[in-house]
Amino acid sequence: MIDKNTYANKYKFNPRNSICVVTGGSSGIGKSLIEELHNRQAKKIINIDIKDNESNIADFINCDVSNNDEMRSVINKIYDKYNYIDLFCSNAGIATDDDGLASVKHWDQIWKTNVLQHTNVVRNCIAKMLKNKSGWFLITASAAGLLSQVGSATYSTTKHATVGFAEWLSITYGDFGIGVSLLCPQGVNTPMTENIENGGVAGINGMLEPKEVAKITLDNMALGKFLITPHEIVKKYIKIKAEDPDKWIIGMRKLYKQFVI
Repeated sequence: MIDKNTYANKYKFNPRNSICVVTGGSSGIGKSLIEELHNRQAKKIINIDIKDNESNIADFINCDVSNNDEMRSVINKIYDKYNYIDLFCSNAGIATDDDGLASVKHWDQIWKTNVLQHTNVVRNCIAKMLKNKSGWFLITASAAGLLSQVGSATYSTTKHATVGFAEWLSITYGDFGIGVSLLCPQGVNTPMTENIENGGVAGINGMLEPKEVAKITLDNMALGKFLITPHEIVKKYIKIKAEDPDKWIIGMRKLYKQFVI
């Protein structure tokens, strides 16, 4: 019998004196993660993004996270300078409304950023982390990856893929000193949602501030948790979906009619 307080990660993450990297750290959840890591006395924080926010608490590196060659170069430079990475927050993402008519080019762009970003990070970090027998990946997905996102085929699909990759990552490397946490919030007040009234369908259970999400995330990692759901009701929705998928689909169609059509 597994104790209810037994978590997937064998270790607990403490940012104190750590080397931390955050993608998409110039705004939103990524920016707040940087601030929270700083508050918890991380030794060095590096923001990888395509736009700088001129932070004085994190170094900035301009990089397209969807490009493996760029990511390999950046990650190698970080390892050359610091010898190790304690935490890699793979957080950058794109959200856009679309449907079954979305073009090949559109799918390719979203897929590369929302999914291949994570594979690029792991591909270029995992060998060194395994050698050091330490390292932690925080992967930002969304409640949409556990449930769905009405009004966006690409967001729903890529976040499901992200959830699957994070699960695989923890299953495969969790016994070898590697920590993995998966962040799946619902509505958060970020630039991604600022033009959507009350966060749209994602805000149906209320909007959280990115600072709240960052604090909840680091608190949960301090326990060793894999799945982090800042909106607790998401766990209830997962159970409903698992127990009666047909009924759940019918309910989601109602949300589609309410928020999209």
